[in-house]
Amino acid sequence: MKKAKIIAVVNHKGGVGKTASVVSIGAILASRGKKVLLVDLDTQANLTMHFLEDIPARIIYHAIQERANLPIVPIRENLDLVPSGLDMAGIVSVMTNMRRREYIIKDLLEPYKNRYDYIFMDCPPNLELITTNALTAATKMLVPMKADLMSDYGLSMLDKFCADMQDLNSGIHIDQIFFNIYEKSTVTDAIEADVRGKYGDRVATTVVRKNVDISKAAFEYTDVVSYNADANGAKDFQALVDELAEKL
Repeated sequence: MKKAKIIAVVNHKGGVGKTASVVSIGAILASRGKKVLLVDLDTQANLTMHFLEDIPARIIYHAIQERANLPIVPIRENLDLVPSGLDMAGIVSVMTNMRRREYIIKDLLEPYKNRYDYIFMDCPPNLELITTNALTAATKMLVPMKADLMSDYGLSMLDKFCADMQDLNSGIHIDQIFFNIYEKSTVTDAIEADVRGKYGDRVATTVVRKNVDISKAAFEYTDVVSYNADANGAKDFQALVDELAEKL
């Protein structure tokens, strides 16, 4: 019986291409015959709007509020989505007084673990209760980052956050990091060398180059590989999935 790898895609710094990474990695795995569920946990609902023109009436907010079944929207063969929407802006206040508030997402995912090979959670760019929930539920943590100083500082903050969460999910830590929206320069070389020095083989060899086709794909409600398989972004994400499939 299959049991999903539950992967939290996290970075408390915005603008690192986190959602586009979830879209691309999930779509590639689905195209390779893996059953994939994408869970949008962000108020901005960028993951949802990447695939859907309209926000569905029922979203992750309602499942959390009611502690009921997840609203799953089929996207294509092997690829499903749990949508988000603006209502998620008020979810933390709803969750604060709920029983087992740190385990709500974990409990909601439990019935689906045997239906999928991978469950990816697109987390909001902060370290609040929703991200805590995602990391409590996760079996792995994936961090996309830009090769800049603020992202470098942010990794140590994520390490501390995980250390403070051991009572909720023992052993949760940064499993894999990859450089995204990558533009080579002397500055990025220095940052990359520093991160690889600190984290070793937890940093993917593959980097995803900055590529306008990744952004263009969102306007067509699809992923970059489906949009233009010859684009640098598509080739980089294919190579990244090859690497991550072994490491995760």
